[in-house]
Amino acid sequence: MPSLKSPFLALALGFGAFQPVVAQEPSIDLKLFGKHEIEGGLSTCHLAFWQSNKDPETDKYAYLIYMPYDKDGVQMQAVIEIGKDKIALNEGARGDFDPPPRLGYRLYSSADHATHVLVRIEEAVVTGSLQTVSKATVTVVREDLPPFIAGAKGVIGCPGSSAPETAQAVPEPVSDEGAAAGGPSPYTGPVGLPLTPPVTLTATSEVPPAVRSEIATYAPDECSEPDTLAYPGQRYAVNDNFILWEVPCFLGAYQGTSIFAITQNPPADWATMLSLPNPPALEGENNAQMMNPEVFAEKGVFISTSLGRGQGDCGTYQVFRLMDAPGETFEFQLMEYREKVNCDGVQSEPSEWPLQFQAGE
Repeated sequence: MPSLKSPFLALALGFGAFQPVVAQEPSIDLKLFGKHEIEGGLSTCHLAFWQSNKDPETDKYAYLIYMPYDKDGVQMQAVIEIGKDKIALNEGARGDFDPPPRLGYRLYSSADHATHVLVRIEEAVVTGSLQTVSKATVTVVREDLPPFIAGAKGVIGCPGSSAPETAQAVPEPVSDEGAAAGGPSPYTGPVGLPLTPPVTLTATSEVPPAVRSEIATYAPDECSEPDTLAYPGQRYAVNDNFILWEVPCFLGAYQGTSIFAITQNPPADWATMLSLPNPPALEGENNAQMMNPEVFAEKGVFISTSLGRGQGDCGTYQVFRLMDAPGETFEFQLMEYREKVNCDGVQSEPSEWPLQFQAGE
């Protein structure tokens, strides 16, 4: 099977900043694979991404990553090939631009955390339960090696098996254009301070020492050392004088967390970690972690969704907005709190869960 060489050498997604590669330096020996190499053949429903200049129907080797779903629609382990090894991966996190999940990021990691694959879905068409991806980027990260980055196309769902009631559905094109600035949000209430589009950090070393110190002092039990994560975080300009930093803390089997902090612009020796206020009826200390955060930068709106279990049929859903606070700093204000306690196997959008609290203007 053919061996691929990385066409780009600039993006670093974790494990420190990568240096430009020279011919003698080692690289990730990612292999394309074909249908004939997939044990049991393609499952009826699956996730698959192939190199954008290949066609899995006509090319013997085309696939970059493949993940089957079982007969109940539960995702299994994904697989990629590096050198002579087939490496099993588990989905660790998602970051969707616009719910329901269509565009955004999916992170897959090996059990030993030696291999990470980040899939960025940029353009897609949704027909019924099938998502056809016409533009994506697949990035493979391994420690001490430059990342492998490839343009890709793919599918997520059940190709050729649409249910009768959805088979005639009109394809709905979606694109990530404008997503960095916030994009559509299920929340339509009062908004907060507008932010600039996010700038993705290229290495965890870009997180200011003052922010790291603040997290270590006030949230040592909530935030694991971010150097161990493949995604280093993002920053947003609040105005000419302040920056909002998003620092990823934890990536689990089906959800992740981030902590947000404010610094001066440019950063100096001062930082303030932002806490998440509880609804009035909920006692206890405020939390620092935002679960599965979605940031709608243009509106200064942040959505936190904590799933009770991987099936996604229960949990809590919170909407915050960023506002000015006394003392030339900022704070999160809770605007909406929803909770579904009963994990009953019935899935619905978290924004439609029972409303427990809603703030006024």
